[in-house]
Amino acid sequence: MKPMTELRDAALGWLDLIGRRDGAAASRFNAGPEGLVTMLLWYLGLVILTRIIQGLTLFGAVPALVDIALALALNAMPMLAILLVVFATHRVLRPAVGLLTLMVPAGYALVLLLIIGLPLSLFVGSALAPALQGLLGYMLYRLARDIAKLSLGISVAFAILGVVLLVAIPIGLYMLLMPDLPTPS
Repeated sequence: MKPMTELRDAALGWLDLIGRRDGAAASRFNAGPEGLVTMLLWYLGLVILTRIIQGLTLFGAVPALVDIALALALNAMPMLAILLVVFATHRVLRPAVGLLTLMVPAGYALVLLLIIGLPLSLFVGSALAPALQGLLGYMLYRLARDIAKLSLGISVAFAILGVVLLVAIPIGLYMLLMPDLPTPS
């Protein structure tokens, strides 16, 4: 397992997918169990790194272990959501490719967005969050269209479902954490 090589290959695979290079992308991702583990370790490692950098930048101190554990728990939800969307889509539609062939690139899409989003969040805050969500939607569309070989409509629906679920997670968490919101009479 060579994590740096797999991250580089995943980035190149996504450039191939976004650039619509036929057949090149699927071979770049390690679609085995070790590839899934490497992708998850990259994601969790970047969540920790992001939290540490944000703590140092905003508060001048490394966050406590409790803060890092909470960040890991909260940031595991988007990954679980994307993997759930991929699993449900694979289960219902039965594409010709394996489940991990779709899960690994979908997870690396979130990893790459974390890599892009960290410097952006430090300089412009959350102003570009909608653009990153749009980029994720396009990435999910290309995944469904080029690797899973799904039809145009189903690929669009897959991308919309993934993005809507990721947008709904923070809203749902906010509603769970703030149950005493005033309601109009």
